[in-house]
Amino acid sequence: MKLDPVAVSREKEAAYLENLSHVGPIHAVCEIARAHLGRIPMAVASGGTKPVVLQVLEHLKIRDWFQAVVTSEDVEHQKPAPDIFLEAARRIGVAPGLCRAYEDSDLGMQSIRAAGMEAVDVREMGLQPNP
Repeated sequence: MKLDPVAVSREKEAAYLENLSHVGPIHAVCEIARAHLGRIPMAVASGGTKPVVLQVLEHLKIRDWFQAVVTSEDVEHQKPAPDIFLEAARRIGVAPGLCRAYEDSDLGMQSIRAAGMEAVDVREMGLQPNP
C-alpha cells in the first residue's frame, strides 16, 4: 500500500486542530518572549502550515507578539535547510548572526545553526508544553 504524503499531512493537521483546545504553551519560552516584547523584533519560524501555525498562536493569545510568522509554505527548502530561519530574520530586519532561535527538534537545531544563529534546544532546558 502506497501512502499519499499530502493526504497524510492534511489528515494529521486536521486531527491536530481538532485537539487544539489541549495545546498549551511552553511557559518558560513564552516568558522569555514576553520579557522581550516591544523591545526587540521577534518572529515565529515553523515547519507547519500557515493556517495551523496562526490558529495555534491565536489560541495561545500570542500572535501579536511577533512581527513575522514564517511557515513551510513561505520557503522552498525545509528544515534542515536554513531557509525558514533566514526568511524570518529577513522579515524582521535582523542579521542572522544576531538572532537566537528556540527549537524542539533535531532538524530545527541543524537549520538554526546552518543559518548562523544562536540555537537554544528547549528539550535540553527540561521544558515541556503545559496544558
